[in-house]
Amino acid sequence: MKLRVTIALFAWIMLSALSASAQMSEGEKKAAARAAYMEGVALQDKGNPADALGRFEAAQKLFDAPTHLLHIAQCQALTGKLVEASETYETLARKPLDKNAPEVFVQAQEQGKADLAQLRPRIPTMRVTVKPEPETLKELQITVNDKQMPAELLGIARPVNPGSYKLAASATGWGTPAPLDVEVKEKETRTIELVLQEGATGGGVVVGPAGDGAPPPYEQPKPKASPESPSTAGLLLGLRPGVFVPVGDVTKGVKFDSVATAGPGVGIDVIGRVARLFLVGGTLELAALGAPDPSSFPTGTKAEVGTHAIYAGVLAGIMPNVDRVTFVADAGVGMRFLSRSLTLTTPANETIKADETYSGLELAVNAGVSIPAGPIRIVPKAGLAFGQFTDRNCGISATTTPTLTGCATNADVSTASHAILNLALGVYYHVDFAKKSGSASSSPFFTTASAR
Repeated sequence: MKLRVTIALFAWIMLSALSASAQMSEGEKKAAARAAYMEGVALQDKGNPADALGRFEAAQKLFDAPTHLLHIAQCQALTGKLVEASETYETLARKPLDKNAPEVFVQAQEQGKADLAQLRPRIPTMRVTVKPEPETLKELQITVNDKQMPAELLGIARPVNPGSYKLAASATGWGTPAPLDVEVKEKETRTIELVLQEGATGGGVVVGPAGDGAPPPYEQPKPKASPESPSTAGLLLGLRPGVFVPVGDVTKGVKFDSVATAGPGVGIDVIGRVARLFLVGGTLELAALGAPDPSSFPTGTKAEVGTHAIYAGVLAGIMPNVDRVTFVADAGVGMRFLSRSLTLTTPANETIKADETYSGLELAVNAGVSIPAGPIRIVPKAGLAFGQFTDRNCGISATTTPTLTGCATNADVSTASHAILNLALGVYYHVDFAKKSGSASSSPFFTTASAR
C-alpha cells in the first residue's frame, strides 16, 4: 500500500513539474503575441483580413491589449462579421485603462469608439414571425441556417450579419413545406413571416417588406490604418516672408508714420520641437520699411529715405500635431533695432544727411495654421510685436540744420509705445529627431514605432 502511495505521489510531482515547465513565461507570451500581431498587420495590409483575424485572436489570447482588440474588430468587419465586430468594439470601448497606459492603447480605444459609431448603421436586422400565432402551436421550433433559434427571439428585430439565411419552422401537426432562402444586405431591416401549414413538415414562407429603399450590395471597406502620433522631438527650419506694418510712436510726440511706414520683410526661424507639441527656438526678422509721410519734412525739401528694422529674439509655443493640419502659436521676447538714413536737399540747394538708430525691448505673439506637405510645413501666420524704444543715436551733417522730425537732438529719449504687425506665409522644413508612435506596424506593447 505504501509503495502504491509513494509511486502515485512521485507521478503527481513529475506531472506537476512537466506541466510547470511546459507553461510559457510572461516574457515568452509577450514575444509570441508581438510576433502574431506583426504577422496579422502584414496580412491585413495585404488585403487578407480572414487570415489576419486568426493572428490577432492568437495575440489577444497570449496578451490582453487594446491594439489587438482594435484589429480583431476591424478584421471581423472586413470579413462581413459586423455583429461580432460590434461586440468587440464594445469590449474595447468599455475596457478600463490605467492612467499610465501606453499612448497606443489610449489611441486604439479612441479609434475603436470612432469605428463603432460608423459600424452601427451598417448592421442589418431580421425579425422572424410565424403564422398561425405561436400560442396556438405546440412544440414550435424555428431553424435559421439549420440551427435552432430560441423561441424568445420571435418578433424581435435582432442584429444579424449580411449574408444568406435559410429559415424553416415546425410544430406538432404543422410545418413549412420547404425552407426559405433569404438574402440580407447591409443596413437592411428585414421582416420574415413563416406560414405553417397543417400536416406539412417544412415551409411555406412569406417575406415581408425590406424597409425603406434597397441598400447597396455589401462591399468590404478598405483597411484603416491605426492612429499615429507625431514623434517626440524634431526641428523646424524656415523662412517667413511677409509685410510689416508699424503703428504708434517712435518716441513721445513722434509718430511712427513720420519715420517709416509699412514695408516688406522676412523672418528666419530655427525652432526645436520637444515633447511632441511644444516649441522652443529663436527668430531673426529683417524688414525694409516704407518712406515716411512727406509732410514730416520742411516744405520744398526733397528727401531720400531708407529705413530698416531688425528684430532678434527667442520664442516658446505650441503645435499640437506637426503631421496634421493644426494651429500653431508662440510668444517671445527680443530686441528691435530701427535705423534710418536721410539725404535732404533744401530749397537753397543745401544737402543735409542724417542717420538715426533706435533700439528697445519688444514682446511678440504669433498665431497661424500649419499645413503639412511632405517634409514641408506651410504656415500662414499673423504676429504682433509691441514695446518701446529706449535708446537713440542721431547724427547730422550740414552747413545749416533745419528742424528734422525725430533727429533734432541727441537728448534722452522720451519713451512711447509702438507696435509692429506682420502678416507672413512661413515655409518650414521639418526634421524628426525621434520615432513616431501608434503606426499600423508598431509594437502593440510600446509607444515607439518606425518613423515615416
